[in-house]
Amino acid sequence: MATSESKEAGRGLRAAGVQRTRRSILTAARRHLIETGYHRLSLEDVAADAGVTRVTIYRHFDSKLGLLDAIAEDLAQQAGLVPGMHEAAQVAEPVPAFTAMVKELCRFWSTDPEVFRRLISLSAVDPEAQRVVAGREHWRYQQISAFVQRLASADRLRAPFDVSQATAVVGTVTGFPACDEIATRLRMDLTELDRTLLPVLASVVRLD
Repeated sequence: MATSESKEAGRGLRAAGVQRTRRSILTAARRHLIETGYHRLSLEDVAADAGVTRVTIYRHFDSKLGLLDAIAEDLAQQAGLVPGMHEAAQVAEPVPAFTAMVKELCRFWSTDPEVFRRLISLSAVDPEAQRVVAGREHWRYQQISAFVQRLASADRLRAPFDVSQATAVVGTVTGFPACDEIATRLRMDLTELDRTLLPVLASVVRLD
């Protein structure tokens, strides 16, 4: 009869195996998403590339859309976006906290711009994909609003902007489409883009 220790070890090995399978699928799906786009993305090709069956993909992600959602979520987790935004929020003074937030978003966009381009372009034409992106954008705007609120409390919003208006402008300027366009035109690395964005945002909030 198996001991409790051996059962626990077995469960640990199975869990590790599940995580390896999931990682293999996500890696293959990301590659195919970039190469072919979402609509031409074949789950059979992803399965073959990952060394699993199509049934295994459905078992892990439920659907093709679920796989897309998992790619987006995995990207955020791997890049450490939530901890990065939390660290920026812990900065005591509102202006340095705001600048840290902008820098963190630029860093995040730099982690996998090819995937971001696919997700954004797909969300413009596919309602289901739009919901995948919209949920994450809603979270990003909530974070930005909290930083803007802190600036407002320190009387650092420029007229005629209120919190809602300032949040909308900051959210748009620091969104991936705008950041990618500016960085591409200026031939600049996204990780350095905050130095260009902050003077623009200074027309909305006082950062002096």
